[in-house]
Amino acid sequence: MRLSRLHFTTRICLVTFVVAAASGIALSPAALHATKSGDSLPRTYAMGWAPTPPVLNPVARIATIQSMSSVSEYALLQEEVPWAALLAGGSISAELDSKQPVVDYLRSLGMKIVWLVDPLDGLDRTKEPPDLVAAGHSLLEPPILATHEAWVRAVAQRFHPEYFGLASEINTLAAQGSPVLYNAIVSMVNTVTPDIHALDPGSQVFVSFQMEIAWQNDQFPLIANFNVDALGLSSYPSFAFAHPADIPALYYQGFAQATSLPLLQVEGGWSSVSSAYGSGSPTDQALYYARVGALLDGVHAKLWVGIVYADLNLADPSWNLPPDRQAVLQNFASQGITTSDFTPKPAYAAWQLLFDRPLAAPASVGGVAEVPDTASLGHGRSVAQLSERAVQLMIVAAVVLVVIGAAWLLGRKQRAT
Repeated sequence: MRLSRLHFTTRICLVTFVVAAASGIALSPAALHATKSGDSLPRTYAMGWAPTPPVLNPVARIATIQSMSSVSEYALLQEEVPWAALLAGGSISAELDSKQPVVDYLRSLGMKIVWLVDPLDGLDRTKEPPDLVAAGHSLLEPPILATHEAWVRAVAQRFHPEYFGLASEINTLAAQGSPVLYNAIVSMVNTVTPDIHALDPGSQVFVSFQMEIAWQNDQFPLIANFNVDALGLSSYPSFAFAHPADIPALYYQGFAQATSLPLLQVEGGWSSVSSAYGSGSPTDQALYYARVGALLDGVHAKLWVGIVYADLNLADPSWNLPPDRQAVLQNFASQGITTSDFTPKPAYAAWQLLFDRPLAAPASVGGVAEVPDTASLGHGRSVAQLSERAVQLMIVAAVVLVVIGAAWLLGRKQRAT
């Protein structure tokens, strides 16, 4: 995903400036320092990772699970329907049996489960899963759609995940892909959500939106298309901003103001090296976690899980990707908070600092999200989460207005004498 950084950041910062000004935000020194003094405050969001191994073998996956378990309350299992096996005559039951040991191991280490059945290609949200496409099929075929829905119901009934995702970055398909496929997935989500509630009453169903695409295309009204319990968010801000400090406060507030659904960060990150898609450094990667942690607190988010815990070693032959897919994945390969041998990066310490904060007791299991605390805007908490550049712009504007006003008053006084 490539965005016009100049167009995107100009638009976001302009909206932030207007909303901040309209809200009467006070730029006090205490407000600007607020996040630095709030490290021990309870966080609103549970935290965790996907057990994505640096190389694709069982030993590496077990090592990933063991390493991430010390800084995870949740584990994310994001997978497509196993189309190759099912289309070859395999059974849903047998495929779920093969996943049982991983789920059992994650739960034995104290982690709850976020399961996302992805109806689209993870590296190109305008396309369907590669195995399904390779077999010459599509979700637009009623028997294929029925199989997808049957898989979803079986996962809910077998594994009872605490959060269940039914589509990832679905707004990207709406913006750049087939309207027919988008509408079919909307219908699928709204069809199976009541079934999940019946099979697993404790599970909170969600779909996720790609944040950069949503902002660029004004897609907030699309949230209402989905009759779900929560809204997932996916964001890779280094593809749009030069540094984490450039991420404006309104970045998450815009979603909180567009829906009453609880917000879940279910994908995202910042690379520790530059890539074709955007900037990256170990320092900026660590600052990203501090920045997003504060922003998620500001909208009372309920969950924050990442996909790449350890850097991916794409040179290992176990990945065996076509060159075009490897080139895309390379932009995400260095987003781990550890290296591929599980050596912590500076970002690990930033994540650990957030994780060590106590988790606030939830007001309820699901349902309506808390309204963003606009009353606190003048008291520092939200101000401290504003983009530093936006704050600087507002300060400069205020100074200019004061100077102009003083000059005007002095001119009037001189004319009067």
